[in-house]
Amino acid sequence: MTNRKGFTLIELLVVVLIIGILAAMAMPAYFKAVERSRVAEAETMIGTVVQAQQRYKMKTGRYTTTWTALDVAPAGAPSTVDGIYYTKGTGGNGFAMQLQGTDANGLDNGSGVIATRVGTGQYNYSIYKLYDKPGRAMCAPSEGNTDDEELCADFGGADTYTLYIAQPDYYENTLTPVAGD
Repeated sequence: MTNRKGFTLIELLVVVLIIGILAAMAMPAYFKAVERSRVAEAETMIGTVVQAQQRYKMKTGRYTTTWTALDVAPAGAPSTVDGIYYTKGTGGNGFAMQLQGTDANGLDNGSGVIATRVGTGQYNYSIYKLYDKPGRAMCAPSEGNTDDEELCADFGGADTYTLYIAQPDYYENTLTPVAGD
């Protein structure tokens, strides 16, 4: 009698099938977690820009649309008015950020910063904040993208995405999203 050690082809195929099913279930959750970290990155950058704009306003009485005028201008930021700063380069998988508006009069002046998701992938949302509005930045999904809506709902702390969730008056003077690549 010969002693055969090892696995049969059927046993190996079953193991590969089980691993494939587990990976197929885990990958969407992984990608969503990665995207949540990108949202947190954008929110942090927006918060830093808003604080820098407040300091700039204290000095000059208005906001700026030039990145290099801020005391926290990122390396490689454009020095032109209304220049778009790409967090991962123009072809990267990050955000296109733009400073919009210089008006510093009143709470509904429309001046703010917007970060639009660019690059390849399933997401194409925008995170934005008006300089004079208290509270968190807001998330705007691209039209008809359910992945964006789920992400924005999660960002807003809701189960489902609804426009005007937290602050209905926030959207009176909305910012213009940056065109993606």
